Amino acid sequence: MSSYPIPAATIENIIEEAGLDAEADITKEMRASDQFKKAKALTYAFLSEAPNITQGGISYTFSEDERSRFQKKSSNLLAELGEDEGSDIPCGYIGEDF
Repeated sequence: MSSYPIPAATIENIIEEAGLDAEADITKEMRASDQFKKAKALTYAFLSEAPNITQGGISYTFSEDERSRFQKKSSNLLAELGEDEGSDIPCGYIGEDF
């Protein structure tokens, strides 16, 4: 989806919110499941609002166009699942004030 370094706590929150089992093996059936689609939608939603950062000497930045595409993918997946975009995934970085 992206090489952006998503924090482990955010991934854990997404997995929990989507109703997935973090210990389960990834199968073709799981990838087709509504829970997996919801996890993808939540990940796209995170990426649409993720801060531009530099980590380990590598900068990760998204243009407004990229952010819009991530948000659209998230919205489309959630609409396909019959869900609204009301899910907020709490996330942040050390030192970030929100």
